[in-house]
Amino acid sequence: MKSLAAALLLALGKQEITEDNIKKVLDAGGAKGNDEEIKKLVDAMKGKKADDLVKDGIKKLGGMSLGSGPAPEEKHDKKGGKKEEKKKEEEKKEEEEEDVGFGDLF
Repeated sequence: MKSLAAALLLALGKQEITEDNIKKVLDAGGAKGNDEEIKKLVDAMKGKKADDLVKDGIKKLGGMSLGSGPAPEEKHDKKGGKKEEKKKEEEKKEEEEEDVGFGDLF
């Protein structure tokens, strides 16, 4: 994924998408790339324009539902409320109770 992002940055900057250029972009961002992945990416992009690849990818994603409903990792209680939010609220109340009385010490 990092290599692809670097390749797209190169395309935005009107730079040639090569293994060396991708590595330079990754290094500049403090990331390390996988040499095999970079080589495969460069080979796959030969003769193709990054803009066209992005447009084709967006078309393929067009049929996916991106909207309604809770995320799969969210858990709800029987009343439909989110359990995580309730836990956070309880933890916050406990922290507030612990802090009571210490303000005068400093």
